[in-house]
Amino acid sequence: MNEKPKILIADDSEINRALLKEILGDGYDYLEAEDGAAAVELMRQRTDISLLLLDLMMPGMDGFDVLRVMKYHAWLDEIPVIVISATEDTANIERAYDLGVTDYIRRPFERIMVLRRVKNVLMLYAKQKRLTRLVTDQVYEKEHNSVLMISILSHVVEFRNSESGLHVLHIRTLTDLLLHRLVQKTDRYQLDESDIARISTASALHDIGKIVIPEEILNKPGRLTAEEFAIIKNHTVAGAQMLQDLGQSIARDEPLLQVAHAICRWHHERWDGNGYPDRLKGDEIPIAAQVVALADVYDALTSERCYKHAYDHDTALRMILNGECGAFNPLLLDCLQKSSEQLRTELTRSEWDRGFRQETHRLSEEILHREALPRENHSQLLLEQEKERTDFYAAQCGGIRFDYDLLAGSVTVYDYHAEPLQQKTVTDFAQGRGLGFLNEQDQRKLSKAISRATPEAPDVVLPVMVERDGKPHLHRMALHTIWSGAGVRRCVNVLGQLTDEQHRVEHQAELLTATDPEEDPARFLRRLQGIFDVVRLVDPEHRKVLALDSDGILTEKPGNCHMVWNRDTRCENCISAKAYARKTILNKIEFKDEEAYFVISKYIKVGGRGCMLEMVTRLTDGRWLDMGGHRLLLDRCDGMERSAFVDPLTGAYTRRYFDKFLAGGEMHGGVAMIDVNQFKSVNDSFGHLVGDEALQTVAAAMQSCLRQTDILIRYGGDEFLLLMPQNCPDGVESVIRRVQNAVQAARVPSHPELRLSVSIGGVCNVQPLTEAIRQADARMYCNKENGEQVL
Repeated sequence: MNEKPKILIADDSEINRALLKEILGDGYDYLEAEDGAAAVELMRQRTDISLLLLDLMMPGMDGFDVLRVMKYHAWLDEIPVIVISATEDTANIERAYDLGVTDYIRRPFERIMVLRRVKNVLMLYAKQKRLTRLVTDQVYEKEHNSVLMISILSHVVEFRNSESGLHVLHIRTLTDLLLHRLVQKTDRYQLDESDIARISTASALHDIGKIVIPEEILNKPGRLTAEEFAIIKNHTVAGAQMLQDLGQSIARDEPLLQVAHAICRWHHERWDGNGYPDRLKGDEIPIAAQVVALADVYDALTSERCYKHAYDHDTALRMILNGECGAFNPLLLDCLQKSSEQLRTELTRSEWDRGFRQETHRLSEEILHREALPRENHSQLLLEQEKERTDFYAAQCGGIRFDYDLLAGSVTVYDYHAEPLQQKTVTDFAQGRGLGFLNEQDQRKLSKAISRATPEAPDVVLPVMVERDGKPHLHRMALHTIWSGAGVRRCVNVLGQLTDEQHRVEHQAELLTATDPEEDPARFLRRLQGIFDVVRLVDPEHRKVLALDSDGILTEKPGNCHMVWNRDTRCENCISAKAYARKTILNKIEFKDEEAYFVISKYIKVGGRGCMLEMVTRLTDGRWLDMGGHRLLLDRCDGMERSAFVDPLTGAYTRRYFDKFLAGGEMHGGVAMIDVNQFKSVNDSFGHLVGDEALQTVAAAMQSCLRQTDILIRYGGDEFLLLMPQNCPDGVESVIRRVQNAVQAARVPSHPELRLSVSIGGVCNVQPLTEAIRQADARMYCNKENGEQVL
């Protein structure tokens, strides 16, 4: 008996998770995660997850963070993702698709849309997995790109060096992981994704110079003599010279060659200047070489060599952090330490490693002994095109799709609105007969769209009208063109998918104008469940939730109605009780923990009994804050990414966030300006990297002692703005005292001898906010001169 597909639902709202399970029914097994971290942990532990339904906006690790983790671990190749979110922001949707999601479902949920999209994605992904396995089986027929060639060449070196075939893969994995952690920690090195990919690829060539070292020295099991070690050290210069000579014949300014040259020559330099061959120090060493150096040392420790046994992960980490293996950039050491568990997991993913090792080893043997590589064949081209079809259809949804073969002149149409035996038709496309569901105008529009497509821009979207039940319906047509892979590029296939936009809008309208609840209450409630997060019947007099049985009789459920809001007693402002007394409809905004909900309460009669129909929709995620009588949502950025308003170095809000959301308002409570004392001398004496670390230490110390409602903003450089929306002056002064003491007690990890302090000036209940900041700033400078840190 086949097991049910397992669906993981990651949403911080228990209501949403329950609603999705109710919609999808008993045909699936379910796993639930209330935040992104829990979802990631489940995906680490389980290998049988068929689909992830992912909310974008969750506290802590949000949906975008989950997608980045999945992309990094290549989990998206195995687990399709359908995003579920109430956001209307096109940028968020586009970003989700860029990160690899398969489909997008907007709340409030439409039952039929959820069912259809989940079914389609599972079906298409199953087909895609089968195709992927076929492609994997024939990987040797297509892997003639630069990345594979670099791996082959580096494995040739390892073949002579008797090192593990996994060494190059480990170096690339470690390099990629450390670089991603580094860019999260600081923007000092100005690295983007293309830089990270280039450095990770070039890292495979770090030991290419060993090809000139005699094998008896490379593979000597005992300690090397001073003369032998001097010969070994020459591999850095030899490898760099090889790449430099190669650049003269190919392209001297080729970015990949430049990075590979830097890595080859300087991956044995050390932060304190005691490395080789040029004894570079600190950031004189290119960051690419610094990262590969650390990755190389870690893998050398944890791998077995002809002269040593392998150390376990924890021992290797301790040796590196204790300085037993040379000096490294303190920022990179911190990245290594914080990536410890991820390293442990990454380097045990041996199944893929072994498969790749076998392929590259086989191809290395062919280069060494046969001096030839297999060629790409026609069947491989067909597989590529079939995978391209699958990828396109997996990213779409709808009732009609077609596949137009330009070479054969035929079009295959799949109309899922038709009867099962009539869903698939194959016709001649000549004179437009293949797409009879389009009118002449839209067929001409389609032809023009195809003619405008190029291999670089193969996708087109256009609106068309399609006859449905004798009436024209507005559809969205998405086109994807497939192009020949060699010689003169020409379009060989057009894939199309149509979705009924008009039906979606009409269906929503139909739900909103549902039947009279007194005529068919069960059907009425089912329709509303497609719109709202919670739909329930309530008896406010007895504080009970009512259940409607199959006979239309109301019964009381256990517990009280206010329990859904995590309350022990009746809500302070129970609009259901008020609306019940007046036999009317009322609404309000209700808060549960850090979430806001819009509640509509309407008096209705079911089976002659009066009760309240409650309809609840969650407004958004985030922390709300009362400021001057207005409630401000701290973590909502009006459709813009919160990450754009958070300083990546300190974790505080940015000046941009303050200017956009806070500067023009009023605030009752305290305002403090904070300046780090002697910060310039730290930079001058220890360098900017230590300065960054000191600034991180100060910010972490301040944030550790703030209240939930306090807002810390990096106002500029080493200056911070602290907003404390509390009316009690003693409370504000207490916060400032805690900040001062926390900073004085903090220590910079790489330089614990540094003593940090801050100067603070604060005011209470000064309006407007700009004037409060001006006064706080003046007091801060006055206190700085006098050595005081108080209001």
